[in-house]
Amino acid sequence: MKVFEAGEKQILVVKENGNVYAMGAKCTHFGAPLSSGIFCKGKVYCPWHGACFNSKTGSDIEEFPALDPIPVYTVNVDPNTNEVKVKINNKTSNESTHKPLCKTSKDSNEVIVIIGSGAAGHGCAETLRQEGFTGRVIIVTKDVHLPYDRTKLSKAMNLEAKLLSLRSNEYYLKGDIEFMYENSVEGVDVEAKSVLLSNGFILNYSSLVVATGGRPRPVPCPGTHLANVFLLRTPNDANRIHAIGNNKEISVVIVGTSFIGMEVAAYLVDKAATVTVVGRSSTPFAHVFGSLIGRRLQQLHEEKGVKFIMDSEVGELLGDEEGKLTEVILTSGRTLKADILVAGLGVLPSTEFLRDSEIVLDSRGFVPVDEHMRTNCRNVYAVGDIASFPLHAKEENETRKLVNIGHWQMALHHGRTAALTILGRSEPIYKTTVPFFWSSMFGKSVRYCGYAPQFDDVVIHGDLENLKFVAFLCEQENVLAIVTLNYDPLAIQFAALLREGKTLLKQDISEDPKGWTTKLQDL
Repeated sequence: MKVFEAGEKQILVVKENGNVYAMGAKCTHFGAPLSSGIFCKGKVYCPWHGACFNSKTGSDIEEFPALDPIPVYTVNVDPNTNEVKVKINNKTSNESTHKPLCKTSKDSNEVIVIIGSGAAGHGCAETLRQEGFTGRVIIVTKDVHLPYDRTKLSKAMNLEAKLLSLRSNEYYLKGDIEFMYENSVEGVDVEAKSVLLSNGFILNYSSLVVATGGRPRPVPCPGTHLANVFLLRTPNDANRIHAIGNNKEISVVIVGTSFIGMEVAAYLVDKAATVTVVGRSSTPFAHVFGSLIGRRLQQLHEEKGVKFIMDSEVGELLGDEEGKLTEVILTSGRTLKADILVAGLGVLPSTEFLRDSEIVLDSRGFVPVDEHMRTNCRNVYAVGDIASFPLHAKEENETRKLVNIGHWQMALHHGRTAALTILGRSEPIYKTTVPFFWSSMFGKSVRYCGYAPQFDDVVIHGDLENLKFVAFLCEQENVLAIVTLNYDPLAIQFAALLREGKTLLKQDISEDPKGWTTKLQDL
């Protein structure tokens, strides 16, 4: 890969098996330089968040979180001199273009109802219109806003909803995507193919896509009714937390060491008087990254002023005569001054309304689906954080275990897979995506690729103290996932390896953390 300047544009030129391709040089997600990523088997991977583009077409997004394609340019190679010429349009200012959307046709009687406007719901609706579906597409949502980037809520809590929107209102209008705002679904009648809305309206469907996501887990103690006790789920929640917490006389208590909790702590620590995190475990992120990395990330927060009380739980919240939070009482008896509390205890699946339907839920409230996101009921799909789906297996003929992965990138992919299934064109989810997520705290971006719900060893290379490292999460001899910080592009190299169905062994990384990347050249 090599970048060339063409006026005000940057052109990325790649060569594979004697063929030359030219495209835009920046990822359409957050503008990362694609030349800092990798090129593997006709795919260009973004180094920051794992987005992947087809180098031949650009318009084929192989992996989210990017929503828009990158532009591609005509390439001519002189057979006599091997001179490469790239034809571009200088009049085109935008380096990204939306894929065209179709509209509703009067000739179609199909109606697809999507419950939820998060990443999965948006991804499903958008894919349907991009891929030619001409029936009605209706999104039922509790929200009052257009679909927005929820990953930013805990990282930039002062942003208004309109600045977080995935698409403009004009975009959805252009694709005839209908919204029913401030509505929830009270029940589903699979036999009648209808849903009952909270406003009493009955909506009939041809296909139903359940994309209700998760709801924040509340603090399990008395006093959660008090003012200034927050669950972070919407832009309004984030804006209110920012408005109150941005005050040097305010004491903030965060309950839980989830990614949301730790990101909120990082955001508020230089704005409030004090920020204290109360965690049940002894180390943040130990079950995700391992205890060594968890302790180092806790230390990073402490270096910036965040206080931690670990191995502790909240017993009660107390307030003043006006009903505002004033104190947090721990089960140990310790009392913390608190003007605001934010829960960071993870999420629960929002599936209560399905319990009286024929749609099967598992013991934890998630919806089991097959590799095409289909539930046990015909024409009913479940996507995103509520779905328990088959990810992978060590052997092709092995029964694929169902997993639940609450990643933004995965939810977008779920939505697309469900849409393509409805259109009769989907591939199994485990053949088309690799789990990838990121977290940002104090300007440091941690990247995670793979899936390791359990691991028995963590092999770390680099400098953990100076926050430049890669960690390999292993189960016996297999590397299941990797964690990187300031170690690009190793995370996306691992993603490329997994996408091709390959495995990485502990012996491959025991001495040289990058030696195995030569395998990518042989794919």
